[in-house]
Amino acid sequence: MNVDELAEALRAGESVPESVLGEDWELARAVLEGRTEDAGELPAELAQAVLEAAVAMRQPGPAELLSRHPDREVAKAARRALYRLRSAGVSLAQPVRAPEAPPPASPAPAESLSGFASLPDGTGQRALLLAQPVRGGVEVVEALISDELGLLSISRAEMSRSAWRKLVRRPEMERLLPLSPEEGHALLAEAVRCNLATRTPFPPDSDLALRHLGVEAATTELPPLPAPEDGDAALALESGALHREPELAAWLPPEPELKRLALRVDEVRTSPLALSPEQQAEALRERIRGQAEEFFDPPHRQLYARRLWTVAQALERRGAEHLGRVARATARRLFHGSPGLFPPFAEQLYAKVLALMARPPGARSPAQPGAGVREEGAGAAPATEAPPGERRSPGGLILP
Repeated sequence: MNVDELAEALRAGESVPESVLGEDWELARAVLEGRTEDAGELPAELAQAVLEAAVAMRQPGPAELLSRHPDREVAKAARRALYRLRSAGVSLAQPVRAPEAPPPASPAPAESLSGFASLPDGTGQRALLLAQPVRGGVEVVEALISDELGLLSISRAEMSRSAWRKLVRRPEMERLLPLSPEEGHALLAEAVRCNLATRTPFPPDSDLALRHLGVEAATTELPPLPAPEDGDAALALESGALHREPELAAWLPPEPELKRLALRVDEVRTSPLALSPEQQAEALRERIRGQAEEFFDPPHRQLYARRLWTVAQALERRGAEHLGRVARATARRLFHGSPGLFPPFAEQLYAKVLALMARPPGARSPAQPGAGVREEGAGAAPATEAPPGERRSPGGLILP
């Protein structure tokens, strides 16, 4: 029923309509008949009907009562009803006009407190830097998360807004991915879910920090990556070149895989068979390809696909759009186990270990797995020694 039909039903004293709750209908009748002084729980549509019925019955009481209704639209309609009654010559015993609420002061533009995240390193670890306003400044939460184990460390600190603005303007922060508050909270919620799923102990004081942020464990697993698209197979053929980029140069297989690979390489190099250099190189390639295919089972394919999907954002952000498309195409094919050629990205993850093994002692090499947010090329600031007077957070980020 519309407002006019409800008003007519109220005037006629009809029983409760099917579309209205019984207690609401009884309250509307009590307001119309002047049997109550409290109409705060009356639904807006029913309040409008009461006003229409009151005007038709030349009764000012309901309009005076509803002019104080918490719903602004109802209160405005009640004041219009009072005006209509006065215009019709109805004497108002107690003219009531609810004072107009002063317009709310225009709030100052809210300062953006977007967070930041490093790229995943070769072990799937990332640093998060989240901020939220508190009285007198900004509360900054720094966390180290793993896509396999969950939340590894978390700490809180407060700083002034000017100090926060100074921090986010530092050149080092340009290597990090910006996060909206919702994205940052979602990453933390997924990490907490991983802690619970893998029974990884939570770091000290994590309860307090998570409570301050209003973060609880995610209730569902992450959604799947998009399905492969036309042209992804051709783009994925170029995926071995991704390991030459700084975002991926330090990625290596997990430590147990490195030990297995070292044993396999040693078997080839110490083989009693008289192998030519070409035969030895081919044997090494076969060992590398075989171990990579064994390692990249469906769970590892999906794990590395999600990491690669995140790296694609950083590649595109710094202008390497084609490489970003290569990374996304490879991630889609990895995640969904697309048939075809084994992705060069996965094979090259192992092949580049040979180059590191062949380097002379003392040569500079990428960070080892487990370096976390200090890993060069992982999207965070390099782990150099802090100059005198400069403070660094536990995750390696420079603080003012």
